[in-house]
Amino acid sequence: MSAHVPLSLRRKVVVALDAEYLQASARGVDERTNEETEHAMANRFAAFKTLAWVKANIIRPLDDHVFLVTCVDPTGAWDAGVISAMWASMQGTRDPHTDVMKQTEGELSRLAAQLARCNVSVSHEVLRGTPSVCVPEYVHAHHGELAVVQAPVRTAAADMMTYAWTDVCVRTTKCPVLVVRPHELSDSVAQALDE
Repeated sequence: MSAHVPLSLRRKVVVALDAEYLQASARGVDERTNEETEHAMANRFAAFKTLAWVKANIIRPLDDHVFLVTCVDPTGAWDAGVISAMWASMQGTRDPHTDVMKQTEGELSRLAAQLARCNVSVSHEVLRGTPSVCVPEYVHAHHGELAVVQAPVRTAAADMMTYAWTDVCVRTTKCPVLVVRPHELSDSVAQALDE
């Protein structure tokens, strides 16, 4: 094994995952429909594939430190995620008292542990606020040299009306930004985290 490289000498790579991929249905496993369970599993696998692709193609385990982040807006801003959660709550499919921060932290922690098992130096954090603001600020505060952002799944109508948070990050982050579209990745890329 090689000598330990201090964090100050490592390349800092910020990997920002879309929180929607990390938040499963808040209903208990027994209460979920097959469709909800499949959707939650597909989202978790999309986040896993994104991280696996980044590990296989971007990360140099001996030289890099990965800051794994996602953002949850606790203020209740009117974004697609909040509207979706409100609708699901009204339809009775989501418990309004679910702690989204804890749920998201748990999923992010699980992904960070998977990277650490592959000998990647990694830290993780759930940021509070909108990703279009929080991610560029986080990259700047941690002297990020590369940002990798996971593209959210958006409808055609949403694309016509507003920018995705990833588009804003590309324009405002002060380092190179790579956007990964998880649904365009081959399922076989997940093997990169099995090493």
